[in-house]
Amino acid sequence: MTTWSLRRRPGRMLGLLLLVILGFLVLRRLDWSALVPLWLRHRQLGLQAKAWNFMLEDSTFWIFGGSIHYFRVPREYWRDRLLKMKACGLNTLTTYVPWNLHEPERGKFDFSGNLDLEAFVLMAAEIGLWVILRPGPYICSEMDLGGLPSWLLQDPGMRLRTTYKGFTEAVDLYFDHLMSRVVPLQYKRGGPIIAVQVENEYGSYNKDPAYMPYVKKALEDRGIVELLLTSDNKDGLSKGIVQGDRAAGRCLYILQQRLACGWHPGSEGP
Repeated sequence: MTTWSLRRRPGRMLGLLLLVILGFLVLRRLDWSALVPLWLRHRQLGLQAKAWNFMLEDSTFWIFGGSIHYFRVPREYWRDRLLKMKACGLNTLTTYVPWNLHEPERGKFDFSGNLDLEAFVLMAAEIGLWVILRPGPYICSEMDLGGLPSWLLQDPGMRLRTTYKGFTEAVDLYFDHLMSRVVPLQYKRGGPIIAVQVENEYGSYNKDPAYMPYVKKALEDRGIVELLLTSDNKDGLSKGIVQGDRAAGRCLYILQQRLACGWHPGSEGP
């Protein structure tokens, strides 16, 4: 067998070099930006509510969402479940973030393995799903204390889901760790998170009128810039409200059941 060498094939080497140069010149002249959707090139506005529509940048956006909770599904099955969600025609993933699992002991945080929130959100993005994150701090989700860590009760004066100092100090520390992971995954940073939920069904609890504004500010102070929303039943919507304007990050209040079913504000529905 004849061994190939540069000395025996100088013409081939020269041809290959010319092909590389030609390819480089073509790529330089190609306008790649024309191949990328506008809303991916200019992520400035994010998800908004305008009149009866949701808008993502300048386009009407219908939320067809469903929930998969990463902490309830073995990590080995995350991709399978997310692919099935996509195959069902859904475009948005919603997931809770369980405080009690991420901080099982005061000051000891775990975002590894089956609790790797960042890996889960990035996998959703890879598959083509947007994300609505529901970090609580209270999430309900049929968990003990609604996902609040039980060590909070070591304080005999504890008042959960209020602006009681012992509670807010614990929330602040937790949010410091959690939001440092969430902020880079937001839509305006190039990530898939298009909205973040403030607490969960607080209108049904309604123990402290200063609490929801506190949670909203705690999110914004740590760099959350996407649309803020909350979820409640029809009676709780009138109580779990945070007032504010668009510039300050107005909260949008949506019935959880309608959002999860892909209900659109301009459509017929329950």
